[in-house]
Amino acid sequence: MLKKMNLKHILPLLFILSNKILSSSAQTNDIVTITDEQLDSFSYGDKEFKLAIIGDSGTEKEANKVMELTDFDALLHLGDYDYECDPDKYFEKVLDSDRSYQFMGVIGNHDAKHQCPDTAAEKFKNNVYNEMTKDKNDKVKCEFSESKFMWSCIYENMRIIGLTPGINGADKREEQLKFLKKNLSDATEDWKICSWHFYDKYYHTGKYPNDGNVVSGYDSDSESFYDYCKDNGAIIFSAHDHVYARTHVMSKFSTPEIDEYDKDSDGKVAQIRKGATLDILNGTGGWEIYIEQGEQKDYDHWVKKYALGEHRENAKRFGGLFCKFNYGGNNKRAHCEFLRINSSDEVFDTFDIYRNDDPGHVTYEQIDKDFKNEKIMAFKEATNSTNDHQRENLKANDGSNNGSINVDKIFTTKNIIIGGSVCAAIVIIGSSVLIFKKTKKIQPQSISDPELVIKY
Repeated sequence: MLKKMNLKHILPLLFILSNKILSSSAQTNDIVTITDEQLDSFSYGDKEFKLAIIGDSGTEKEANKVMELTDFDALLHLGDYDYECDPDKYFEKVLDSDRSYQFMGVIGNHDAKHQCPDTAAEKFKNNVYNEMTKDKNDKVKCEFSESKFMWSCIYENMRIIGLTPGINGADKREEQLKFLKKNLSDATEDWKICSWHFYDKYYHTGKYPNDGNVVSGYDSDSESFYDYCKDNGAIIFSAHDHVYARTHVMSKFSTPEIDEYDKDSDGKVAQIRKGATLDILNGTGGWEIYIEQGEQKDYDHWVKKYALGEHRENAKRFGGLFCKFNYGGNNKRAHCEFLRINSSDEVFDTFDIYRNDDPGHVTYEQIDKDFKNEKIMAFKEATNSTNDHQRENLKANDGSNNGSINVDKIFTTKNIIIGGSVCAAIVIIGSSVLIFKKTKKIQPQSISDPELVIKY
């Protein structure tokens, strides 16, 4: 059947074509494509922060250079601020007077009695306390023991406990263990840290080979500070030995046992939980770097070590450990780097820490995947919410602007594309009609009202 259509019938045809384009656009909008750039720029999860862990810094220029290796949000100092018993020098020459980062620190043996006069030792302790409680340190909430030698602080979603076992003039070891248990046993923060200056028998690399359990005590029935922190899933930081040394994830410290899920690890990933954690020793903050020697340097539980070197090549290559916690917003992941000054190869050690309660069934890759999926869902919800809000604004404008047009909402990328498609269709059909009209005019049998012939 042939049906003749006049030019006045073109408009309904264009209306149908426009609806088809709009319908196609709506269907396309149901498929959301998210680029990596969009996801990276989308803020989700817990606030990422960088913690600097530095020990045995002293006050020479190298100590300042270590502090300048990278920016950080908070500093945990592991003791020995000065080696000449000057209690003010570190806080005047190394710690920035106009600092924006937060400060936490424990007392070292060179900051205490026997190494220093009583008045200097007291001033060291008060300087640390004052720095931790002044107004510029207000992002850290701390509780101190009466002696001020022990403290427990909360920074973001992390609890840090600072102790001084083995330090002359400090609280007795039994009191320190009691303080540790009080502040760690019921801690609910995602990240937990135990910090002190000294070490136990198996957790130094041999500069002082006869050193035993300086932290936990020498009695056979002494309870291990290390194991208590491990049982509560806390990362352990110490110093005094002027080297950098990192253990495997350990399931026992009193007599070293590597965690079953970390025995074959290359050390690039450490998965911690209640009952398994790692110990990191860092005493390379700027004063002197020690040798490693004896059986201590060859313990199987070391996964990474850094010392003076066979030819003293690292004598001036001091360093600090810098860890980003809540890496990329993921509160189950931290990324750490040990950085050195005076070296063309600045990064000596790099690794990730995952909080994984069930490494036997859940891989760290799955933790990353789950977090990314959560972030994608949050991104979609945020995008949909924004679009809904924009549509509501457009509806409100339609009803309250007395016929005025909101140009910003009309000339969106999507509307321009759709409008352009419709206009293109009009131009094509209109051009066809004009050509048809012109063709018809040169035919002798043309009638005055040109027609389109559509075959069904």
